[in-house]
Amino acid sequence: MRGASGALARAVSLAAAATAAYCALAFAAHAVHAVSAGAAAPAPSAGAAGAASRGSELDAILHGLARPAPSSTPFIEARFSSLLSRPLVVSGELRYLGPGSLERIVRKPYSESAAIHGSAVTVRRGSATPRHFSLEQAPQMRSLVASFSALLSGEVANLRSAFALDLHGTESDWTIGLTPIDPRVHANIRSILVSGSGTEPRCLTTYQANADIDVLLLAGAARGQIPAEPDRKWFEARCRGTPAKE
Repeated sequence: MRGASGALARAVSLAAAATAAYCALAFAAHAVHAVSAGAAAPAPSAGAAGAASRGSELDAILHGLARPAPSSTPFIEARFSSLLSRPLVVSGELRYLGPGSLERIVRKPYSESAAIHGSAVTVRRGSATPRHFSLEQAPQMRSLVASFSALLSGEVANLRSAFALDLHGTESDWTIGLTPIDPRVHANIRSILVSGSGTEPRCLTTYQANADIDVLLLAGAARGQIPAEPDRKWFEARCRGTPAKE
């Protein structure tokens, strides 16, 4: 029984960390500012200038995602796993209530809420008694949540210290790759891809170490009718912002 309880706590911690990541990337609550100071530096090489340009584009995209708290967005989430005959699909609403306060509300196909307030996690399914856990039980997940909470608080330097960031595309059609630097986090999450257009994130794809893939549609990409049995191609089309055959 104790082992089952520990496994459940770990699963909830993982879900809570994912909640933080989803909310943080959906709502960069404060602008990103690049500040330079000090003595004049030598003229950068073409390669350095190109890297600086991409860094500026990345900052511009993050700046465009800025939202004041409280904020919310609809979502559709699918988990693809070799253990499942078909993807597990849920939909609902993500909420950012301020620094350290994040919520994930599932409305279909069942009712469930997961909330993070500081290091405290509360999970409630339907009318069942709420379950309470602490992120202190999973240091690697606590680190991940802290990193994304730092983004929500405008401490983008902390995000850069926790992830290797890689930008592809342009401000009108972009993808940002995040690879965890902390080996404890990387042991659970290999990488995260966020795609969007302009100031709206469309899709967040999480590649887990066990080969499971979570695809999260946000904002406009999460609006509209969901097919009876949506497959990977349907989600990929929504991530690209192109119409999907239902």
